[in-house]
Amino acid sequence: KPEEQQAPCLMQNTDQLVLDDGHTQSMVAALTTGPSTDLIGAVSATPLAGGGSFSPYVGAIVDMARIMGTLHTAEYQYIPALALPRQNRLNLRLNSPPSFRNPKSVLVIGLPAVEAPQLPPLRAVNPDEVFCLQKTALVLPVQGAPLVFSTAIAHDFVLRLPTAAGQTIDLPANADAARGGFTIDIHALPPGMPKSQVKGTLRGFWGFEAYEGPSFNLRAANAGHWTVSPDDRSALIADREDILHLKSECAVCVDQVTIENAQGKNLNATWKIEKPDELEVRAPLRGEAAGPVKVKVKQFGLANPDELQLTAYSEAAHLDHFLINTGDHQGVLTGTRLDEVQKLKLDGVEFVPGKLSRADQKDELPLLASNSDGPLAAPPHQKLVAYVSLKDGRVLNLQTTVEPARPKVALIGKSVQTGPTGSAIRFASQDQLPQDGRMSFFLKTEIPDKFPRTEKIEVANEDESFSTLLSISDGNLILQDSQTVLAILVPLKNFGPSAFGALRFRAISEDGAKGDWQPLADLVRVPSLKEIRCPDSPDQPCKLGGTNLFLIDSVASDSQFTHTTPVPLGFADTTLTVPRPNGTLLYIKLRDDPSIANTIVLPVLPEGQ
Repeated sequence: KPEEQQAPCLMQNTDQLVLDDGHTQSMVAALTTGPSTDLIGAVSATPLAGGGSFSPYVGAIVDMARIMGTLHTAEYQYIPALALPRQNRLNLRLNSPPSFRNPKSVLVIGLPAVEAPQLPPLRAVNPDEVFCLQKTALVLPVQGAPLVFSTAIAHDFVLRLPTAAGQTIDLPANADAARGGFTIDIHALPPGMPKSQVKGTLRGFWGFEAYEGPSFNLRAANAGHWTVSPDDRSALIADREDILHLKSECAVCVDQVTIENAQGKNLNATWKIEKPDELEVRAPLRGEAAGPVKVKVKQFGLANPDELQLTAYSEAAHLDHFLINTGDHQGVLTGTRLDEVQKLKLDGVEFVPGKLSRADQKDELPLLASNSDGPLAAPPHQKLVAYVSLKDGRVLNLQTTVEPARPKVALIGKSVQTGPTGSAIRFASQDQLPQDGRMSFFLKTEIPDKFPRTEKIEVANEDESFSTLLSISDGNLILQDSQTVLAILVPLKNFGPSAFGALRFRAISEDGAKGDWQPLADLVRVPSLKEIRCPDSPDQPCKLGGTNLFLIDSVASDSQFTHTTPVPLGFADTTLTVPRPNGTLLYIKLRDDPSIANTIVLPVLPEGQ
């Protein structure tokens, strides 16, 4: 077994091993026992052997052979021994005492090989690690040769380095078992060492033989140019702890890192070497206000630290997603703290913020293309980087994928038919749609080129508290040609009796893409008016009869509403006192749209008939 496995084997295997001298039975014992004895007896009784006359002599010879066999057959006990060399002797460790009687003991010893000396397999712990030449108590960790630390066989080691002049220099190296490697004396290090990475090699003697050990990557400290990782340029946020990554080829030579606020107070930063050219610094900015921050990096062997001027910002906006479709003039940015956004630039188009809103605990900020820029011309599914500028000067990058163009239709005509309830009312605007009426409006598709049969038109009020979908399949959309479609809207059927307010419409494609909202009409509820009854005296007001009169805002006898009768809230009567009409005309404003004055045409009957 190998040497390091011999001692455990010796301690665990305590059973004695007893063997014969190479045969299970001696030749004499084989001839004088068993079938061999029977054969000899049978041969002695044959006529050729005297017919049994010599049998007593043959038996005596067999017995004599047995006696002689017991005198010359040896038994051996093989005992493994652990040999510990000491100068020119071997000290043996046994797991049982030797015996000089049967079974006699035979000691089995593994003798050392007779060969040329083997040099130690000394290796660097991490061949790719980079060390700083000027580091105080520079230790180069090695493994694989314990005799280097425990004996004086290995001696006179140095670290050989190339110099800037193309020569070499040897720095004393001492094996230090407590530190797990060779400590290098850097006092003999001359000025002007190469600024780039160099290879240093351990050299020395193993006995009388010259020995070359492993090589190590080394860098010399110098006033380096420190840069902040692009991802961390805005990483310092006031009132929290943040991580900053500094890059320089001298990162392995850093001795100390300090961070000072605007008042010069040390913030007790912690740091570690992340890579040979990268430093990770934790900046404890809790309780600190936004403002300038100074980072000082001190290197081994240099008197003055390197300084970086950075800024601690207030908490930045968090950007989740920017949704925009090709050909659009606007997109929607989602995230948090979007009130800090000043502008966004995507594919050469600059967008400015609209009105900020909040939904599902997220900010939603519409961004509109500036007047000088056109719509986004990037093709669908193209991946672009949106540059979001904040009000404090920071610029955040946001990966954005351009969505396919949304459906787009244009309103080219509309017609309103009043219902039976509003027959007495003459509407002053085509934008007013009576609730019991009917609207027919023509739409022409712009995107795509032909109106798809699966496309739908959504009609809803501004807050989308009620809406309806018009489609070809349910008969509310009728194609005039491949590009133009007639839409039919029946408000009472589509929305119910309590719907009113401004209506708008948009196209929705089969895959769910939605176009922009466009204004359509103002949905109004109308009362059912029956008659006007007036007294004979011209100074007396008249009575307007009908149902649902609470839907009227005010009634006047002139279009300027000089003589007005307002309708109070909660009015439930079937007659309303109104000014005497000008002939058969009265002017009325509906509660759902009081900005427009409509006319009432009813016969004026005498009171009491």
